[in-house]
Amino acid sequence: MGKVCVDEIFGEMTYKHRWYKTEEMEFFGKKWPVTIAAKAYSEKPITEKQRQSYGQYKKDEQRSQTIITEKLIEYINNLEIAGLFIKQKEELQKVVTPRTLLFKQDGTTILLLDCVWDADCGIGIKLYPDFAIGIQDLFL
Repeated sequence: MGKVCVDEIFGEMTYKHRWYKTEEMEFFGKKWPVTIAAKAYSEKPITEKQRQSYGQYKKDEQRSQTIITEKLIEYINNLEIAGLFIKQKEELQKVVTPRTLLFKQDGTTILLLDCVWDADCGIGIKLYPDFAIGIQDLFL
């Protein structure tokens, strides 16, 4: 087990290559265990920008999840994957799995998801400071 800190905004976090904890979050009508991660090097403390981004996400969580769902459906349907067309948010449960909500040191917020059509890369959704969606490699 790594070093532990109790951050005023994130709560209890453990360090192993980054600060992290697991939190149950609802996406697409289902609760998922999601890793909340604050990127850090050499056990450096969580930055104020990371705290601000996490606090803002928690404050706007419902609105953010609605946007994530809408944009993800649009993205998947535009990919034109054989036999895959999403009409309702619950259908996303079968094709994507939210894994990590990552807060970079500059406050950039990225949701990382596994997906059935690309097990190697998955999908990344940048939520802040601007919105973008694509393979995870674009954001990491």
